[in-house]
Amino acid sequence: MADQYDQKILALLVEDARLSVSDISRQVNLSRSAVTDRIKRMEETGIISGYHAHTSVSKEEGVTAYLALTFRPISCELVQPLIDAVPEIKMAHTISGDLDLLILVQASSIARLNEIRNDIENWPNLDKIVTHMCLSKRIDRW
Repeated sequence: MADQYDQKILALLVEDARLSVSDISRQVNLSRSAVTDRIKRMEETGIISGYHAHTSVSKEEGVTAYLALTFRPISCELVQPLIDAVPEIKMAHTISGDLDLLILVQASSIARLNEIRNDIENWPNLDKIVTHMCLSKRIDRW
């Protein structure tokens, strides 16, 4: 279980995974060795599952959208290879409720987003697809 120090270390790493151990130790008031040990333990237990570089498409041309998919009958397992084949799909989650699958797409243009959406319309057992365009980013802690 993460204590207050682990939670603060995690928050700092989520904000900037490139922070040095020295910077973290100053901000949480622990020694460098204590911070190093805590980070290592959180990595070993899977609390920290990796460090990532985020990329973005051109702000002038790029578009981001969530696609909400409903299947009848449900067939998320059938579409997994199709999801894997589209590099612009950045996240895909099966979810509870009225929807079956929520997909986040980052495309270089509205035309490319439309191509992806048209391809998805041919996925097996797809009953409904709703596109939610992202207008602005308020926070990104991934």
